[in-house]
Amino acid sequence: MKHLLFKPRTEYFAVLLLCFLLASCANGIGGKESKISLNGDELTTIAVSATASYREKFAAEELASYLNKITGKELSVITVDSSMVPDGTIAIGELSVSSGMISREELGPIGEDGFVINIADNKGAICGWRDLGTVYGVYELLKQVGVKFYAEDCEIIPSKSKLKIPELHLAIKPHYELRSIFKMDVYYPEFHSYLKFGYTPNDDLGYHGDLGAPGGRNWVHSASYLIPFRKFGKDHPEYFALNNNGQRYSGTGSPGHLCLSNMEMRETGAERLLLLVEQQKERSYFVVTQGDGGPTNWCQCDECKAFDSKPSVHMTDRLMDYVNYNARKVTEKFPEKKILTLAYTSATASPPVRVAPDSNVMVMYCPLHRPEPNYDGECHSHGLDCINNLWAKKDIENWLSLYPNNMYIFDYPRNYFRWYQPFGGFYAMVDKMDYYSSNNIRGITFCVVPANFRDLFIYVMGHLLWEPDSNVEALIDEFMSAYYGAAATSIREYFDFMYNEIDVRDIHQHSEKSNPELVTPEFSASALKIFERAQKAVADDSVLLSRVEFEKFSVLWADIDQRNIMKNNLSIDLSVHAKRFGEMVRIAKKHKMINVGGRITFKDWIHQVSPIRLQNELWYNDPAVDILIDKPENLFLL
Repeated sequence: MKHLLFKPRTEYFAVLLLCFLLASCANGIGGKESKISLNGDELTTIAVSATASYREKFAAEELASYLNKITGKELSVITVDSSMVPDGTIAIGELSVSSGMISREELGPIGEDGFVINIADNKGAICGWRDLGTVYGVYELLKQVGVKFYAEDCEIIPSKSKLKIPELHLAIKPHYELRSIFKMDVYYPEFHSYLKFGYTPNDDLGYHGDLGAPGGRNWVHSASYLIPFRKFGKDHPEYFALNNNGQRYSGTGSPGHLCLSNMEMRETGAERLLLLVEQQKERSYFVVTQGDGGPTNWCQCDECKAFDSKPSVHMTDRLMDYVNYNARKVTEKFPEKKILTLAYTSATASPPVRVAPDSNVMVMYCPLHRPEPNYDGECHSHGLDCINNLWAKKDIENWLSLYPNNMYIFDYPRNYFRWYQPFGGFYAMVDKMDYYSSNNIRGITFCVVPANFRDLFIYVMGHLLWEPDSNVEALIDEFMSAYYGAAATSIREYFDFMYNEIDVRDIHQHSEKSNPELVTPEFSASALKIFERAQKAVADDSVLLSRVEFEKFSVLWADIDQRNIMKNNLSIDLSVHAKRFGEMVRIAKKHKMINVGGRITFKDWIHQVSPIRLQNELWYNDPAVDILIDKPENLFLL
């Protein structure tokens, strides 16, 4: 399945703030002498040790680069071989410790991704418990001197010829150990700013590509790459799940389910897992999970069922025995590594009865797919107290009561079937995050991020992952002011309107189904009026206008998806529908949208909702598209 929503944006909000650099002379901004003072002394260098890691070097270069953008002053990044750090220097990473500027005792309480910043006595030091924390620390110092990170293409960098870095003593740790976004680099390949927003980067999680496994970073269902069918299926069919008909998995259907009781399979998989860890020693998390799909895809052999607390119904003990086997093999050689697994679907949603997870096994509970009697379903537009989510809350409470130190969450904030339907995942996730932070959940993975208000979600959740008590409404207002400029008031009006409709009309949205209930004709009419005001407010700013129109696109798309001439159910005049259609296509072309979800390309979707037949494989290059944009009413009259 292809996942491509955006092409990289070439117009950046921050570009406007770089104009002063182009006009500055060698002596500084506007001809003024540039100076960065470090608690009274002049900052002249950034220093790392001779053995600095890649991340430490990156942190040093990033600090020097942003301080240059602020002041125009070039700062050298030097290597210091000795423990003596000269005055007027900020030490980065392990050099901070070897020079005595930050002690090991200070680093102890901050956790793996935390950091310490000490600015005193004409010197500075930034160091994390590990090098990843050092990078987070650099971004925190930049925030302290006025840099604002809102989105990949929206940063505010102050312009000062003289910058004072005050005395600072900060020790900060994130609330959650793991703060990752699954498949972000597949859906949004242009996004690279994980560290600026406090997320765990992809390169801290084991990547199966080093085992020669294909696929788009689907690290979650590890069975498919630890024991891939294409490699072992022919010679070792016994490694794979036995179905109710007595046949082994044949390589089709839900991928990767294994015969977890087969010891030879376990040994082979563990060897491949150790090979992966050996190749990626710098990474912290590795995944050992079941294949995708529900209980019917699991192995039905007697040996596997013997592990189950309820044979072929509750298979968590079976899974945990298999996961622990792998975790222990890893711990023998790499005791600091964590193994992630899944409590996923009704097969493993309940905690194990006999086999507890080992201390280095972190269970990612998934509030998705619980098809059992007496469960109403699931809702991703409300929190866990929603009547449709009480089953998930109960499952989590059961896990926490037994294994409070092993619990992570793998959650679903977007619609995967209809990407662009306005979707209420933002406040639902805010509510869930409040519950998770209050109940000792230690890690969060988001299964991608919403298509609607994507950058707002990344920004706000990034704050909540570090500080759960952050003021969400204040963060929304600050973000919208920076990201939408003069259109912020109207965009906030639409945002509040959408969520008010979800709450007042009690709309329950599912992440893997179409949810047509929200975007009624009345919703579309009201929302589009708000967007018209927003467009007028930023009509002269192409960057801000593009951001406004992308959110408007979701309303246009959902309106047309649900009511079109192919369904013969228009609720508006054809001329109005044609105008909306033309604007929707114009925005889609600008962003080069390829898919709409549910394995449907944008080109095929156009065929579903209109009589238009585009010929080019890249639909936005078809000559008919420009005609449709310019004169949409003509095409609908054909």
